[in-house]
Amino acid sequence: MNDQSKVGGQGTTLETAIIFTTDMEALANFYQEGLDLGDFERSPGHIGMKLGPVYLGFDQVEEVPSGGPVTLWFTVDDIEATYKRLLEMGAEDISPPERKPWGGYLAAVYDPEGNMIGLSQRET
Repeated sequence: MNDQSKVGGQGTTLETAIIFTTDMEALANFYQEGLDLGDFERSPGHIGMKLGPVYLGFDQVEEVPSGGPVTLWFTVDDIEATYKRLLEMGAEDISPPERKPWGGYLAAVYDPEGNMIGLSQRET
């Protein structure tokens, strides 16, 4: 990991930005052509690519979630402490820290403005 991807020097990194959209192809094309991004990888319901240390993705949805169209995913050293701190600062719970079947340790909250923040535990 390079120091440029660290946020605030705390070992937290912005890993992924996902934009939820009702017209995935059109929005991905807008970013691709407008920013001259090159080719995206495509799978059913998802288009995305790695841009430096951050993955930018577009997810097809029938309706944009109430939390807004953008979700930011951060990898943290201590998901339990980070999740608790965000709640204490006014975040709203979406999903408490949970070990997923594939092994990931994830949580999610809405920030005070309603934007979704996803958290994943850094594997050591």
